[in-house]
Formats: sequence, structure tokens, C-alpha cells
Amino acid sequence: MTDKKLSRRDAMKILGAAIGAAALANLPSKWDKPELAQGVLPAHAQQSGAVAAPAVCAGTQTFGASGTFVVPACATSLTIDAYGAQGGASTSIAGLGGRVQTTIAVTPGETLTVTVGGQGANNAGLTGGAGGSNGGGAGGNSLAGAGGGVGGGGGGGASDVRRGATLLVVAGGGGGGGSFTPAGGSGGAGGGTTGDNGDNGGGLCTGGGGGTQVAGGAGGVADGATGTAGTAGAAGTGGTGGNGNADGGGGGGGYFGGGGGGGNGNTEGAGAGGGGSSFPAGASHTQGVRAGNGQVILTWS
Repeated sequence: MTDKKLSRRDAMKILGAAIGAAALANLPSKWDKPELAQGVLPAHAQQSGAVAAPAVCAGTQTFGASGTFVVPACATSLTIDAYGAQGGASTSIAGLGGRVQTTIAVTPGETLTVTVGGQGANNAGLTGGAGGSNGGGAGGNSLAGAGGGVGGGGGGGASDVRRGATLLVVAGGGGGGGSFTPAGGSGGAGGGTTGDNGDNGGGLCTGGGGGTQVAGGAGGVADGATGTAGTAGAAGTGGTGGNGNADGGGGGGGYFGGGGGGGNGNTEGAGAGGGGSSFPAGASHTQGVRAGNGQVILTWS
């Protein structure tokens, strides 16, 4: 056999084939999928599940009667829109209740007390109308003198919201109407930082003063020998209307109540009750907008 000198190219081919055969012989009989050690991927490489949209926390509750309100778990702000009640009529019209609007911070889960004022009662013949619930003053009762007699209308009650014993908001009630023909005085409008004065009825008697932020309204002055003055309002309550042939209207309830109108012992009209004031002073106030019973609307977010 004739010897041939291998070229460099052929020598490299033979060496490569030998190395490949040796590598194949060392492979396992079954190729297994490689396993990765467990670990935490870097933040930029992690994948998260679907993220729920944040819950919308908003709602409104209207109180036509007194009750309690539990602040929803998601709420931190509460807007209060409160209305005081209208007074009661006599031979003249009654004052309308006031409105107050404000927003306060609240704590989820806390309980607030809501009190809705009641409308003052109209007179019933000689008998004065009862004051509305939550502070309305009673109308005066007639003495049924020579000229006949008509009772005064009761004052409207206030509406309020409290945290425990602390007042947060008060909406003043309207004053009751004074009595007698040709007409007694019209009741003062409730609401505002100072309630409206009740109208004079006739002669020398006067209507009750409106409640303020620091004191109840003054009682109305009487006229005639048998006429009596109205009583002053106080914190939370309206004054009582004076007596006579014609009788004064009761004051509206409020942060401070309106004074009762003065009674008239003559055959002339009596004074009307003053309106109650609202609270707090820095809120938005509107006088004389609510007919009938009061109302409180709570809106949270």
C-alpha cells in the first residue's frame, strides 16, 4: 500500500469527526427540559394580574324625618343641605324656613344625628297653634274680648345635624303669623345669621325679633289693656306669642329662636313671630325658602 501524506484540510476533518463522536457518546439517553432555580424576577420583568378600578365613593340621603346617619366606610367629606320648617298661619301668613349649606370633614363609620323640624300649627279658633317640633314657639291664645278673638300661629321648628352633643349645622324655622282683621303681622322668615323680624300687626304692638348668633329675638311689645307681650327666643327655641283679642305668632326655632309677637287687647292685629337663625356663620345661608316641614340632604364623597 502506498503511503500518502495527509493534507492539513483532511487532518482537521478527521479530528473534528472524532471529537463529535465522543460528545455524542456522553449524551444522556433522554434529553430533559432544563429547570430554572426559583427566584424573584426584577421589578421591571414581573407581571401583575388585573388591577381593579378604585371604588367610587359618592351618594346622597334625604331625611324628611329625624334619624341617624352612619358615614360610609369610604367617605371623608359630607355636604349638608338643611332646611328649617315653615311657621303656622293665623289670619296672616307664616314665615318660611331658612336654608343652610356647608361641607364638613367626617370619619368613616361615625354616626351623626339628624333632626328635621316640624311645621308650626295654624291657629284653631281662639287657640294658638302649637310650635313645630325642634324649637318652634306656640302662638298666643285669645282672651275672647268684646271684639271676638283669633289665636296666633305657631313658629316653625329648626332642622339640625349633630356629632354627639356638638351642633354642626342648624337651619332656622319661620315665625308664626299674628292674628286678627284686617290682618295680623306676617311671620318673619327663618334662616340667615340673623332671622327676619316678625311684622307689626297694628296699633302699638310689634312683631318678635329674629334670632342671632348670640341671642334669641326679643319678644314683641303688646298693645291694649288686656294685651300681653311675646316672650323672647332662646338658644334652640322660639318665644311664645302674646295674648289678647288678637294674638301674637310664635317665634321660629333655630340656633337662637325668634321672639314671639306681641298680643293686642284692642280690635287690631297682633304681632307675628320672628324667624330663627341658622348656623354656622361661615356657611351659605338663604332666608325664607322652605314651605311645610323641614328637610336635610346629606351628600358624601
